[in-house]
Amino acid sequence: MGKKFILCVTGLPGSGKTTVAHEVEKMGFYYLNLGDIVREETKLRGYELTDANCGLVMLDLRKKYGPQAVAQLSLKNLPQEGLVVVDGVRSIYEVQVFKTVGETKLLAIHASPARRFEMLASRKRSDAPLTREEFDVRDKRELDVGVGNAIALADEIVVNHSTIESLIKNVRRLVIKWLKEVDS
Repeated sequence: MGKKFILCVTGLPGSGKTTVAHEVEKMGFYYLNLGDIVREETKLRGYELTDANCGLVMLDLRKKYGPQAVAQLSLKNLPQEGLVVVDGVRSIYEVQVFKTVGETKLLAIHASPARRFEMLASRKRSDAPLTREEFDVRDKRELDVGVGNAIALADEIVVNHSTIESLIKNVRRLVIKWLKEVDS
């Protein structure tokens, strides 16, 4: 393949985006996490890696440089060609950035709030919300930056309401279908 195919994965926190993105990575995709870009910037600014601090940095980047800021910062990490999976796309503006450098599809992962809170509570990351109130604040922040629009405009939505195996099976089927379309 002499061109670039970019699979953007979106969804609210705890929906299963990273699980999906890592499975896609196993299919030969280069893995890029937009949250890592924000966490890196948070550390560069000398802040502790908490959900609140990462959220403030994310909002500040978007305020200063526009709603596509995090995606724009990530471009330096992309390979020149091949398969790329981008974990944590938060707006259609970010998707538009990736469309400028390759064939792009947007996959949304959806899970109920109760399931997502359970998933986040089991994480060992320092920026995971500890209470339902923190979870709700994080959801509002994510929706305010455009995750809802990205989900609504996704090429496909996969619902994560069963087993991880079922989620992965559904995603792999979609990715294979899209790869065939890109190659034809």
